[in-house]
Amino acid sequence: MSAFNIVNLFILPVFLAIPAFILYFIIKLAVKNAIKELKEDKTL
Repeated sequence: MSAFNIVNLFILPVFLAIPAFILYFIIKLAVKNAIKELKEDKTL
């Protein structure tokens, strides 16, 4: 049982980090596109 917990300590952060990185890149791309569109509209 203790070995299972040690494995979980390594696997759980990976499973949490992958969606976090995906969300980060989606938000980053969305912000970059939004800034580009604002610059084209001469709003920024």
